[in-house]
Amino acid sequence: MSDEIKVIIVLKGDRGSVGVQSPNCDPVFATMQGGLDAILQRVPGLVAEARQRWAETPRYPKCESPLPSQTAPRGPQTPTVRTTPQRQPAAASPQQKLL
Repeated sequence: MSDEIKVIIVLKGDRGSVGVQSPNCDPVFATMQGGLDAILQRVPGLVAEARQRWAETPRYPKCESPLPSQTAPRGPQTPTVRTTPQRQPAAASPQQKLL
């Protein structure tokens, strides 16, 4: 594991998203409440947590199951045709029959 660490902080209102990354390791993310000063105080703890996680497992487990895009395509799809019921002409009213 490299000694190189990248810390990214994104602030929006009174919340911050913090990401910690090191070469050849998957990033560690956390969302925190507070302004920049409060978040900066918590960054060393997040970096320590990330280093501990990377010492045990630097990368997330590789996905071994096939993705939907990797499965064999299904047979040709038959389009669904929807029919609209035919409207019956309205019955003539007695007044119309007289005309």
